[in-house]
Amino acid sequence: MRILRPLLGGLAVLLSTTVVVLVSADRLALTPPPVAVARAAVPEPSATGSIPAPVKAAPAPKPAAPSIPSGFDTERLHALMRGDPILPGR
Repeated sequence: MRILRPLLGGLAVLLSTTVVVLVSADRLALTPPPVAVARAAVPEPSATGSIPAPVKAAPAPKPAAPSIPSGFDTERLHALMRGDPILPGR
């Protein structure tokens, strides 16, 4: 009877270790292979029979006016500290 408790403890440790090893081996076997980056081959114009048209650069868009004021808004800070809601139009 004295040996039964250590045998059951050893059996539990053995089963736990076996489960961990088998799950780890299964996860390692299912890892996806490394992805190879495919590079698209750009055909030469002589191979396609066409001559590429010259590419014109699009004009740069004008920068939009900043919508956030550049100064520090003390009134808004005080309103936030009081718990007033933030109104989007202000």
